[in-house]
Amino acid sequence: MHSIYYYITALSINELIKMRNLLFPLLLLTSSILCAQDPIINVEQYELPNGLKVYLNEDKNASNVYGAVWVNAGGKDDPAEATGIAHYLEHMLFKGTDELGTQNYETEKKHLDSIKILYDELAISKSPEAKLQIQKMINAQELKASQFAIPNEFDRLVKSIGGSGVNAGTNYDYTYYYNFFPANQMTKWLDIYSHRFQNPVFRLFQSELEAVYEEKNRAGDDLQRRVFTKFNEYIYGDHPYSTQTVLGSIEHLKNPSLTKMYQYFQDYYVANNMALVLTGNFDAAEVKPLIAESFGKLKRGKEPEFPQYTRSSFDGREVEKVRITPIKVGFLGYKLVPAGHPDRPALEIVGGMMSNSNQTGFIDKMNLNNELLFAGGEQDFLEEDGSAFIFFVPKVFGGSLKKFEGKIRDGFQEIANGNFTDEYFESVKFGIYRNYELSMENLSTRGRTLGLSFIYDIDYKDYLSFPEKIRNISREDVQKAAEKYYGNDYFTLQSRTGFPKKAKLEKPAYKPISERTEESSAYAKRFQALPENQAEPNFIDLKRDFGITDDYIYYTKNTFNDIFTLRLSIAGGITKDPDYALLAEALNSTGTSNFSAADLKRKFADVGATYFFNADYNSFDISITGLDNKFDETVDLIETLIADFNPTNKTIKLLYNQRKTENNLNSNNPATGGNILYSYGLFGEQSSYKCRMPAGKLKKLEPAVLRNKMQTLISNGMSSIHYVGQKEENELIEKISASTLFRKNAIDQYTFLEAEEVEETTFYVVNDKKSIQSYVYYIVNGEPLNYDDDFKKEAFNSYYTNSLSGLLFQEVREFRSLAYSTGGNYIDPIYEPEKKGRLVLFTGSQSDKTTDAVSVVLGLINDMPTYESRLASIKDGLILTSGSSRPDFRQLSRTAESFIKTGYVQDPNEINFEQYSNLNFDDIVSFYEKNIKNKPVTVTIYGDASKFDLDRLRTLGTVKELELDDIIVE
Repeated sequence: MHSIYYYITALSINELIKMRNLLFPLLLLTSSILCAQDPIINVEQYELPNGLKVYLNEDKNASNVYGAVWVNAGGKDDPAEATGIAHYLEHMLFKGTDELGTQNYETEKKHLDSIKILYDELAISKSPEAKLQIQKMINAQELKASQFAIPNEFDRLVKSIGGSGVNAGTNYDYTYYYNFFPANQMTKWLDIYSHRFQNPVFRLFQSELEAVYEEKNRAGDDLQRRVFTKFNEYIYGDHPYSTQTVLGSIEHLKNPSLTKMYQYFQDYYVANNMALVLTGNFDAAEVKPLIAESFGKLKRGKEPEFPQYTRSSFDGREVEKVRITPIKVGFLGYKLVPAGHPDRPALEIVGGMMSNSNQTGFIDKMNLNNELLFAGGEQDFLEEDGSAFIFFVPKVFGGSLKKFEGKIRDGFQEIANGNFTDEYFESVKFGIYRNYELSMENLSTRGRTLGLSFIYDIDYKDYLSFPEKIRNISREDVQKAAEKYYGNDYFTLQSRTGFPKKAKLEKPAYKPISERTEESSAYAKRFQALPENQAEPNFIDLKRDFGITDDYIYYTKNTFNDIFTLRLSIAGGITKDPDYALLAEALNSTGTSNFSAADLKRKFADVGATYFFNADYNSFDISITGLDNKFDETVDLIETLIADFNPTNKTIKLLYNQRKTENNLNSNNPATGGNILYSYGLFGEQSSYKCRMPAGKLKKLEPAVLRNKMQTLISNGMSSIHYVGQKEENELIEKISASTLFRKNAIDQYTFLEAEEVEETTFYVVNDKKSIQSYVYYIVNGEPLNYDDDFKKEAFNSYYTNSLSGLLFQEVREFRSLAYSTGGNYIDPIYEPEKKGRLVLFTGSQSDKTTDAVSVVLGLINDMPTYESRLASIKDGLILTSGSSRPDFRQLSRTAESFIKTGYVQDPNEINFEQYSNLNFDDIVSFYEKNIKNKPVTVTIYGDASKFDLDRLRTLGTVKELELDDIIVE
């Protein structure tokens, strides 16, 4: 992915443990289960004369539009001798064209042509000394060419029309480019998205190559990704799915070929191998002529040739033994089918009977019964092949890999033998329906689904009929699929404890780009003159868009489907009692005095519902999703669980095993370690990792303690209830009033946890010699909320951190190549406006670039560069974005609650919308000077400290070297 932002959170759950509850999610985006009868999914598909496919999905209830361009080529189509090209090309297609992103292409081209020739020489050179000299020559030409480049002009222009979420992705099978934008900017969006594929120029190649190095290094730190890479080496035989990776090999990244990249573009980026997808609030009749005018300019080319590969298979049980995980783990791999195969619907059901979101599959039961530490997996249906990936972690004592391999195989055999009830079979289908309906409320999911129908060459109508196919699957179909695909021919990967050496790409001795320009290209000037429709802003009406009863029951009508969501929230999460996190885990995996956890999950599944308990810093939340016609039965079940919650010694063992496993994985996952350190830097001793119960105490915990905590928690009632569904409001109130569970909480209030104060800039450093990247967070305490300054905050974020054209991305990544991931925001306090807000930034850097990156970011914090010429595009973007960012109906009331309880009397987007037209650059500067400038910074750095210059950091502030034990209670 062409990732821009790194998600910043104070809580972290280990990715592998998450997978336990995500096994075979039947409605992953790749599953694309759609319902042709759904009124939302009204699709028009046609083809332009140049062969480009167009998919249009109108949704007048949406506040904006999701647009994407899909290319039917990905990592599998890379030349075997030049892997990683598809992904790197994705990056380069953000750099502009011969008219976009340049001040003088004719002069710039002379240097770019030299760079192209030098890279070809680099690729064939054998001598390290010669390679170094060529790289220096490339750098010299790169610096000269950069004098004419306008970095990130593409992003700046998209941002000026209110575009958000600008990104792209490369898969084995495809590449796609996308973002959200206001409907009135359709002409401009279509123009710039079509223009980017006409005569693209791969400028700033060397600096972007370093960013790709960073992404490769980051992947090396990711345990889950390393495991999948190793697994894929065996599952697809001689197919590129197995023999190469999307990111490419280190050797190929060191020796890239611009010539081969241009050839890849010419071969695959032709109109008849591409598709345009639009979904959202637009009029198709008005849009079609605009599409013809803009995307009709793309050239038709020769039909790309895609080689045919013989699909591999296994002969009986095939075993490979490795050491790639910090704990003993077993993996099973089965060969399935490509995405468009007629057996896929039956396999979806098999996967659901194995594990599902209701946790009623046979692997779910193994987890709930504490038979192993955890297990999970996923099914993957690619364009040319498919596979099942299953992992299982046995207990330290008494759990062999072979034993649980057998138990999982027995589960498949039970399905093949038909040993399941009709009720269970139907409940799996209910789960598919429910998850499908929820997923299709999302514009990007719909858009991605239509794009995949193009990639997999499946008629979209046939694609949209998938739910009907699921409904028509019989017991016999499922039995046959289990017997055929989950039989005796499979692959097992057995991993013992081991720490494989990570290959690192070292920091090259390049001179960074020093040129800065605020000029506009010839294309940008034409772009600004393109027509726009009248904007129709859409804000939350805090008095009319939802119902509120007794100041705590929020009601929103669902006009899309028959799926309800109910969120019960109790103010005071782990800040009130750190053990609430354990309580939530226990509630998710424990039954009642009359029903085991597995039995209870089955009862929820029978009424088409799921539930989930979660404790964060501010609240304890109960989330319930189900079918409206089973609302009363679902609520009765959740009341039964809460009233008769029955933790046992088995519950305590499960929690203890989860903790021990998590501790082991945390210490071997640098990204998680970085998040733990960030949480410590943010909240100190109040960090969720620092204030939690030690594992030794947890092991001896009496179950009655959890039961008592549940009673104490519930006794005060609910702080807020959010219902979204089809029931009438009076029916909802009647049901809630009849229950003691739902009474109003008049005692507890939501709170905002402030960041720890430091008197001077302070660095918290944890050394992990196995980490390739450094995970660095920056925290600056600001000032209490000033309602009148909200528009200034949004303008500051737009200028400073948001998107590729923000200061942080440009100065750290674009110009200096010091990080792959950058991101952050200034965050206002919610619920308690008198408390201090904060600026939180993130950079993910190669270890030997860490000190340089930190120095640059601190420079941005202490002395913000001012480019006043950017104001006009920032203003335009803010006006358009604020008017088209209304949350969807599922999130509307919860968003509104946060506004109301923070003291707003109307949607702050509406207030800001009225202010933006008068915005001046001094507003951005004044917000920066008031909230950030000259304030001490807390910096947390998790990585290989042997690569840092600690003495240099000490000149910038106080350095405190910590161990993992100092920041987490294990």
